[in-house]
Amino acid sequence: MKASFLVFQDMPIRKKIQFINVIIILPSIVFLTITLYQMTLHQAEERALRSSEQKIGHITNTVNTLFNDIENFSKLSMINKTYQSVLMETTAENNELQQLDDIQSMYASLNSLVESNPYIDSVVIQSTDGSKIYYSDNMSNVTDSSVNVYPKEQLIAAKGTAVWIETFESSFLVNDQRKNLLAIGRRIININNGLLMGYIYINIDERKLSNIYSSDDLRSNIMIVNAEGRILTANDPEIVSQSTYDLFGRMIVDGNGSTIFNNGKMNILVSSKVMDKNGWRAVYAVPTKELMKDQWKITLFILGFGLAGLLLALILSIIFSKWITNPIMQLSRAMTAVGDGKLHTRTIVVSNDEVGRLAYKFNEMVSRIQDLMHTINHEEKQKRKLELRLSYSQIKPHFLYNTLEMIRSMALMKQAPDIGKVVKSLGDFYRMSLNRGQELIPVSQERKHLESYLYIQTIRYHRMHYRIDFDNRIEGCWIPNMLLQPLVENAVYHGLRDKLEGALCEITGGIEEMNGMKVLCFTVKDNGNGMSEDKLERIWKHEPSHHDLSSFGISNIQERVRLRYGQPFGITILSKPGEGVEVQLRIPLVFEKTELEERM
Repeated sequence: MKASFLVFQDMPIRKKIQFINVIIILPSIVFLTITLYQMTLHQAEERALRSSEQKIGHITNTVNTLFNDIENFSKLSMINKTYQSVLMETTAENNELQQLDDIQSMYASLNSLVESNPYIDSVVIQSTDGSKIYYSDNMSNVTDSSVNVYPKEQLIAAKGTAVWIETFESSFLVNDQRKNLLAIGRRIININNGLLMGYIYINIDERKLSNIYSSDDLRSNIMIVNAEGRILTANDPEIVSQSTYDLFGRMIVDGNGSTIFNNGKMNILVSSKVMDKNGWRAVYAVPTKELMKDQWKITLFILGFGLAGLLLALILSIIFSKWITNPIMQLSRAMTAVGDGKLHTRTIVVSNDEVGRLAYKFNEMVSRIQDLMHTINHEEKQKRKLELRLSYSQIKPHFLYNTLEMIRSMALMKQAPDIGKVVKSLGDFYRMSLNRGQELIPVSQERKHLESYLYIQTIRYHRMHYRIDFDNRIEGCWIPNMLLQPLVENAVYHGLRDKLEGALCEITGGIEEMNGMKVLCFTVKDNGNGMSEDKLERIWKHEPSHHDLSSFGISNIQERVRLRYGQPFGITILSKPGEGVEVQLRIPLVFEKTELEERM
């Protein structure tokens, strides 16, 4: 938890705002999406319940009408004269021919009754004692035992009213096949004396009856059940004669209306309505997922709505967080740049809010710092100028005294033209060293300065030689005065003066490329004793020994170069004991004096 808090704490402000927005918006979108889904699901269930009630009501009305029509057919059969005549017990010989005609008429009437209604499958008439059985032509294998499926006792107890016989499998054949049949039965009474003469059974094909409420949806069940829940007929022939308990895990025997219940596996919508006959009821049962199979479109729409809302919220969060934090980010970048030394950096002030006022004060503060830095740099440069001018005005006494002593000695020994040349070189050296107080000289003048100095030194040390080789292209370049002489002096006094023979000082100058830019490079090289790594380290640490002041001249030149030009310009020293010293000095290539003065 603590680690997560630290991660959040270290996040950029923009990401924090976006993260908080997501935390706030996501639950709202999820809650709204779930609420909409539940509302649409509830409405879909309500519509399904109303639709199922309308459907089962329509089926009930249709079946009731059919049953009433068939009952009316059975009523007409009770008073049919042909049926009455055939069933009367008469043995008169002169009536045999009449009875034969009546029997033929009876068969014709039974066949006509079957043809009169498509749902009447077959018709059977049986005498009271069962000795006489008459049936429609589409029946076969009709015997006294095969018609025992009809409950005669119920017909007698009904006293002339119709008795509906629940579904049974016929033991006789109809159209050469056995069928599941429902039947309506009535007793036939002699209209003259009211005595029982026989029974009529009108059979209904269960499959034809199921066509009334057949459904294209194989998952739904439409059925007619009795009061005990036994299924008499259904659109699915596999469930006929089963119990609704076996099918749904409960009995569906009471009440009208619709409900949704769970049978342990799924939710099932059940609508039932009581019919007019024998307490039978029509039942419509379907898994709710079948009714809701189009609900996935609404669900996808709601999910799409939720995702679109979340995406829109995220996009707006990113846009507004960026809009809010942009000034802060700009201020942060400006502060980083100023921290890296880029004091010219300023941030844009776009508003007058807290961030805008902070940015304004930051710009004001940086301007003040920049002014102070300019003031300090100017004062430091002025101080360095004064120090340099003071050092220019100070001539080393020992050099002056030694040179004058040499002139005196030469004058005592002999008069020679070399004396005048030495004196002239000495004058040129001091004139160029002082340079009338000017700090900048061209390379060509620095070359003359070095030639004057080295000529005097070669006169003093006869075994020493020098060579100056400058690229003609750099003769007009401007450099600070007295830049190379201290380096040459170090080479003479610390590397060459004690060398017995072959002492050589080489000064070269040219143009080279450094970090993609052209720079001026001078090299002062001697073949003296060289320096150890320890001595080089002391020079760069500005720790000269009491007897070694060479590092002072080198460090002075390094400071002058760095103060004027900055890094990476300056001195590089390459040396090994016994192999001489090579000092490399790199400064910018400047052909205009005004350009160099601007750096000061």
